[in-house]
Amino acid sequence: MEIKKYLLNLIKSRPLIIDGAMGTEIQKKKIDSSAWSYNGKNAEGCNELLNLTASEVISKIHRAYLVAGANLIKTNTFGSLPWVLDEYDLGDLTYESAKEGARLVRKLVDEFNTPQNPRFVLGSLGPGTKLPSLGHIDYDTMYAGYKIATQGLIDGGVDLILLETCQDPLQIKAAINAVKDTADKNKIELPIMVSCTIELTGTMLIGTDATTIATILEPFDIISLGFNCGTGPDQVKKHIEALSKVWDRAISVHANAGLPQNRGGYTFYPMGPDEFANKQSEFLEIDGVSFLGGCCGTTPQHIAKLVQNIKNKIPKPPTGSHPKSLASLFQSVPLKQTPPPLLIGERCNSTGSKAFRELIKNEKYDETLNVANEQVNSGAHVIDVSVGFAGRDETKDMKEVISRFASKLSLPLMPDSTQINALESALKLIGGKAIINSVNFEDGVEK
Repeated sequence: MEIKKYLLNLIKSRPLIIDGAMGTEIQKKKIDSSAWSYNGKNAEGCNELLNLTASEVISKIHRAYLVAGANLIKTNTFGSLPWVLDEYDLGDLTYESAKEGARLVRKLVDEFNTPQNPRFVLGSLGPGTKLPSLGHIDYDTMYAGYKIATQGLIDGGVDLILLETCQDPLQIKAAINAVKDTADKNKIELPIMVSCTIELTGTMLIGTDATTIATILEPFDIISLGFNCGTGPDQVKKHIEALSKVWDRAISVHANAGLPQNRGGYTFYPMGPDEFANKQSEFLEIDGVSFLGGCCGTTPQHIAKLVQNIKNKIPKPPTGSHPKSLASLFQSVPLKQTPPPLLIGERCNSTGSKAFRELIKNEKYDETLNVANEQVNSGAHVIDVSVGFAGRDETKDMKEVISRFASKLSLPLMPDSTQINALESALKLIGGKAIINSVNFEDGVEK
């Protein structure tokens, strides 16, 4: 049976348990100082390097979670990404660290897997240390890095991918597309789970809430959406309930063992196994919640207790739905407005507005935000962006304008061009869900 179909059938009759923390478990281990160096480079704190230099330590942690009863064992590859490893001057180890991380789990999962208690290798990929919506890194660089990591995970034997601790919808898009394209190239099926981090502010770090991320990710072929890290079970519950109302697929939750505390200069997670497991188990009362596990501060004991608590429980099927909508990073906007119509702000248009054209001509890109915000304040639902006119590099102008609008405007965007390169450059900057305008057939159907 196809892995995706198999997983979706399984969660109709039982919740699947994701393992617990890796980072805080590594911190407990006595690791020889030599394991933190590679080719003479000191890389202390680079957990992914340990897949190559202290594999027995990592395998011991994985084994403890398998003994505890976890079904989905995350690879120690959260930071196996070029822009993370580059901080240790180890960017060229992206593929190797990902492959070895997957291989370590594959070996153990094959040992523990049974029809009664199926086990899976869950390829973990984090967001890294840079957010594309804030201009720290561009889409193409991020996409290329995720492809390298995904190829390593595939070659190491993963069953599915978990994009976890996501903080920026544009990062999620780059990662999903990279995973999908790499899987297609390898002619394999590779299901994708997405897990976001909701801060105490009630949004992802970039400002996106639970309902908006559901709108943005609705078109993508992912098997689940959920939350991890950031907070403990108490704080994440309301966001799971909000997601359940609008998401029509499975939901995952692997929270921290409570809110972190500083005790004598060390991070401490206060929630013990019993309290954590009881609170996590309660999430099965929410429609769609099918994957449970632990994040920072959780241990094999937390997972063992959770496994015990959810025995004989059946997940409730997803019931969420919401109207077809567009989204900025910050809010969803239904396509069908009550009362109608959907209002498109057309003043950020070089063809229709001489004032806007002059701003583009003089490269006063920051001032174009004032034109957009006037339309926001006037009641527009979507902002059209058309920068093309004779004698200008339309792709360059589109990048300059969209990069500002996408991260600062509260409304969805409508990149407007007949130039494919300009449209593509715009979409690689938009973390939300946009409308494309426009296409014509003046050069035939290929265009």
